[in-house]
Amino acid sequence: MVNDEESKNDHSSSENLGENSKEELVSLSATVNSVTILASLLDEITEYSVNCIPKEAIGLLGGKEIRSKELLVDKIVFVSEGDEASVSFSDGDFTAFEDILEEKTYCVGWWHSHPGYGLFLSQTDISTQIYSFQLHNLQSVALVIEPTIIDINGKAAFQFFQVNGEQGKTPFTYKEIASFIQN
Repeated sequence: MVNDEESKNDHSSSENLGENSKEELVSLSATVNSVTILASLLDEITEYSVNCIPKEAIGLLGGKEIRSKELLVDKIVFVSEGDEASVSFSDGDFTAFEDILEEKTYCVGWWHSHPGYGLFLSQTDISTQIYSFQLHNLQSVALVIEPTIIDINGKAAFQFFQVNGEQGKTPFTYKEIASFIQN
């Protein structure tokens, strides 16, 4: 579950996540240098997220590595809309997503909207990125869309992120990943 209610006023990513429910030590570093997303997909995410305001929206990103440490997002799934401060995945969402993937395409991460909150990862978002995505695929990214900020081309403000840190030694933080739009 992604809950941004608690983070509306605290956009800091410097808090610890707390105890890991798993035995293993969690250590992550950002491994992606850039992400390119198809313009048509960004348009679809923008429209869907705007239509969900004031609720948050969430989905999955499909794509592939096009060069070392460079991802292309060429598939999206709209999973759900939540309430005004949280959204969540169901177990069936990942199964349905796998059905639309093509050869050499895989889940490269997830996206969700922050209507009126800005472009950042809350502590819950960081936890979701770590335990649902980045631990399974070190190149997984999180895309945050701000549907209340639309540019002159009709696209919402957006940013890709990855998580850095080692449990118990340093707080988990996030890094902005360079992004490009492909027509």
